[in-house]
Amino acid sequence: MSYSHLEHANDLEPSVGHHHLIERCPIHREESFDPPFFVVSRHEDVLSMVTDPELWQNGSGPGVFHQTGGVLGSADDPDHRRQRKVLQDGFRPAAVQSLAPRVEQIGRKLWDDAFSADGAGDFVRLFAFPFPAIVIAEMLGIRSEDRDQFGHWSDDIVNGLGGGDLRLVEKANEGIYALVDDLVVERRTIIEAGGEPPDDLVTVLTRAHLAGDLAYGEVRRLCQQVLVAGHETTASLLSLMLYRLITQPRLVDELRADPERIPWAVEEFLRYDSPVQGLFRTNSRECEVRGETIAPGTKMQLLFAAANRDPRVWNEPDTIDFDRFGPGSRPHLAFGWGVHHCIGNVLARREGQLALRWMIDTFETVELTGEVKVNQPFILRGLTTLPIRWTVRSPK
Repeated sequence: MSYSHLEHANDLEPSVGHHHLIERCPIHREESFDPPFFVVSRHEDVLSMVTDPELWQNGSGPGVFHQTGGVLGSADDPDHRRQRKVLQDGFRPAAVQSLAPRVEQIGRKLWDDAFSADGAGDFVRLFAFPFPAIVIAEMLGIRSEDRDQFGHWSDDIVNGLGGGDLRLVEKANEGIYALVDDLVVERRTIIEAGGEPPDDLVTVLTRAHLAGDLAYGEVRRLCQQVLVAGHETTASLLSLMLYRLITQPRLVDELRADPERIPWAVEEFLRYDSPVQGLFRTNSRECEVRGETIAPGTKMQLLFAAANRDPRVWNEPDTIDFDRFGPGSRPHLAFGWGVHHCIGNVLARREGQLALRWMIDTFETVELTGEVKVNQPFILRGLTTLPIRWTVRSPK
């Protein structure tokens, strides 16, 4: 019986499947899906593809089905470069640093509301999901009363990338686009009247549209992509970090002994539990991968999470080692690489560092109280539930 990547992609510990692919079938054809697709898992193959965007293109979409008309991570140059140029200033390190006090304020309030006293609850619902969701919604300029809806929309869109109900994707997009339309009309009216609109990403995109740098459809789709990508993967990072601290208590002791290692610890958590399991590329022409002839237009999943556990690159890859990263160390592939390197990586890292510090500072004890559930779209890895009971450390 042939191996099924999909059968193990959503395991709580997917690295068992990743190592099977790395060692036994580094170019794997997944027959259990209609239509079948290929998977690459070794670090050298994934890296070679993300650094060859002319051959391995994004324009057919990052999901398993062929989709056209995308933006940024779903587009190729020159459109990708033009769209990224509009957005990139808002996500540069200096811009994120200027936002840092507000990001910390949002997170701290959520954290204190949930964890100021001993208690029990679902960490995903209490903190991991709302923290990055509120941050990215505020960056875009989405009103607080409209934020509750987009969590459901985001889930449906992500599920669609992994072969979920595309009708739900369409409905979710319609909801997001209607929201964006209202915000753009508000900002356009202010701009055309000579006023000063809110300082947010929707204003940036509206100005770019008025200047002729973006088509209006691109404005809508960029908002959708930033909204979804800006919180789904970070929520996964936060919940998986806490899960590892619970199941490996030595990690808490290490970080309390030296909190300065927190930035490097976040990098190691990203490598160890990559929130983006693997996105798809499509080849522009016939090529060969590890002796297999790949017809043009073939969907290929680049398994970042497996590449980040490749023993040819990482010593003892299935061990969490906070000394693995630091100045001059080899970077992981959790944010991709090359021209499509995740534009929001600096913000995600900042949110991860804040949350990790609060975890080690707040919890005296924390334990699982029920089943930990993994999300289902096989391109991502995250927890949909993390039921915990905690006690709070006494102030020193």
